[in-house]
Amino acid sequence: MLRPIRWMRRGIAPLLAPLLAAGLAFAPARAARASPVDVLGFGARASAMGATGAASAEGYEAVHANPALLSLSRERRLTLGLEGAIFDLRAGDRRLSYAPLRGSLIGATLPIPFGGALADRVTIGLGFFTPFDVVVRGRILYPETPQFPLADRTQSVAVQAALGASLGRGVRVGAGFAALAALSGSVTVATDASGRVGTLVEDTLVASYGPIVGASYDLGAYRVGATFRGELVGRFNVVIHAEDLGGIAVPPLNIAGIAQYDPAAVALEVARVKGPWKVAIGATYKRWSDYPGAVEATVRCPEVDPDTGEPFTGSCSAPAPAAPGYSDTVVPRVGVERSLALRPGATAHARGGAFFEPSPAPEQTGASNVYDNARLGLSVGYGLALAAPLPRLTLDLFTEVQLLLPRAHQKRDEPGAAAGEGGAVRARGVLVAGGTTVGVAF
Repeated sequence: MLRPIRWMRRGIAPLLAPLLAAGLAFAPARAARASPVDVLGFGARASAMGATGAASAEGYEAVHANPALLSLSRERRLTLGLEGAIFDLRAGDRRLSYAPLRGSLIGATLPIPFGGALADRVTIGLGFFTPFDVVVRGRILYPETPQFPLADRTQSVAVQAALGASLGRGVRVGAGFAALAALSGSVTVATDASGRVGTLVEDTLVASYGPIVGASYDLGAYRVGATFRGELVGRFNVVIHAEDLGGIAVPPLNIAGIAQYDPAAVALEVARVKGPWKVAIGATYKRWSDYPGAVEATVRCPEVDPDTGEPFTGSCSAPAPAAPGYSDTVVPRVGVERSLALRPGATAHARGGAFFEPSPAPEQTGASNVYDNARLGLSVGYGLALAAPLPRLTLDLFTEVQLLLPRAHQKRDEPGAAAGEGGAVRARGVLVAGGTTVGVAF
């Protein structure tokens, strides 16, 4: 995208103004990590059942939970829905304001009509979640400012596609990818022949990808499933170049960091999948220790010395931000579904679930106030499935409450913002989400 050039009068302040404006334009305002499907789950049924699914997912939801289970879908089905979330996040006596999440969900399954040995064995699945007002939100405030990255973690487009195949004898495999938005661009600040200073801004929205691989095995009424989701990084990188500024030398400035981050994860699950009662029990391992942090150094050394043309061996880069010190986590999950036949062709489903997600973030003992809490998630939902002789429709609803368990951050060197007695900050909060989807087979 090309933006118009604005010219200013000559002087020191005008020379610096474009640099400051460019930095403000591209420097996000809060650290944001992980996509909405990682925080809330994907699909109304899965979200109602504690975000389980590695062994129990159905339909388009298997794109995220376990692509192997797509092969169970033998009809073309399109699902549309709405999803939202509100946040009540507090640090000490302060309530931090965050915009609610509002977005749309699209899912689809498309069996491939192979013949012979591949008949009724292969299905393609698609899944999309799109917030109404953003493509991706990555904001970085000063770490001293009280903030909860959790709220911005949900503000991103999530795109997923996968293929699942049945190998026979209860064995299923699948693979696909997930995508997040990333930003790349440059800002050039220069003077023209008349001595006026202007800026030229170019930015490009690109995608970053992470693999999803799954497998499952049926054992009578039970199923075992496993899913690997690769690291998914939504990075922004805008380089500011200053040229011909009246003898003022300004090195290239990198406004760079990570707007969204999904850690590599492995989900294991065992589920009862036949009969009126369906139960799923599993756990998800998340490799948060690989998270490098939200920001990167602003000034970097060049790869080649501009004077000699040789590899640069000097030192010129700005100090790199300290590693965030995140730890790996294990998230236990449980989900249950009770099916009840209302009449021929109509079945109701009552659902519930729970999970506990430990916080990967360390205690904020210094000046930093970037808070993250362990979360206890509780969910309920309802579904209605219609089949022949009725129209082949599905309706699913869910409500999910995540309690951010109170956590005290003991400040060692200075009290910091929102500190109470003894210099401790007590962080806590609640996330309430809900949504509904309607599917039609054709």
